[in-house]
Amino acid sequence: MNILAFDTSTAVLSVAAQTSNGDRSSSIVDMGLRHGELLAPEINRILETLSIKIADLDLIICTRGPGSFTGLRIGMATAKGISSGAGIPMISVNLPDVLFQPYSFYDGPVIPVIDAKKNRFYGGTFINGALSGEYFDLDAETVITNFVKDKPALITGPDADLFKSRLPNPGANYFAASPPVLIYNLIAIGIKKFNTRGADAPGQGPLYIRKSDAELSLESRHGTG
Repeated sequence: MNILAFDTSTAVLSVAAQTSNGDRSSSIVDMGLRHGELLAPEINRILETLSIKIADLDLIICTRGPGSFTGLRIGMATAKGISSGAGIPMISVNLPDVLFQPYSFYDGPVIPVIDAKKNRFYGGTFINGALSGEYFDLDAETVITNFVKDKPALITGPDADLFKSRLPNPGANYFAASPPVLIYNLIAIGIKKFNTRGADAPGQGPLYIRKSDAELSLESRHGTG
């Protein structure tokens, strides 16, 4: 399969493509939340590197969230636009699942975290290879208190070190591990999910586990929520 994948959920933009004969090319762009202007040129550059075109693609994979509201909208809209315009199936993958994958061997809780601002983190707790409960939007101390019991936790994700710095007793029952480049893990998980479940439903949207500031402001003005 010729596959295009990208992650726009954090400040770091990741794009990769993989051809049916195994050739790969990837790009990691750490220039802040400029995905709206950078994503399309990076897609074109990666495809040109592999001498393939949009019409040659068999599958598009993107991250679904949680993460930056704007970044997720840009990523999902781009994936849907290419999918609809070129008739190519797309699949979206939850970011914590991708961040967990390199550490699936660990027999204690694996907790991938993404900075959610406001002194909180998005993430999930994975035990015995599967998500335990639901994805969370919590402060670091609450995560450790609620989800770390019998075995030390492995904290991973782009903001693992920040998470650890927010804890009152760093190193007591957890350790941080920065993830490797994850874009090819996204491809592997996306292929598996597509082969198991098929393409995303047309109405599939980003995974938001927090209301946006605009929604909260509107609710506050109208006395709802």
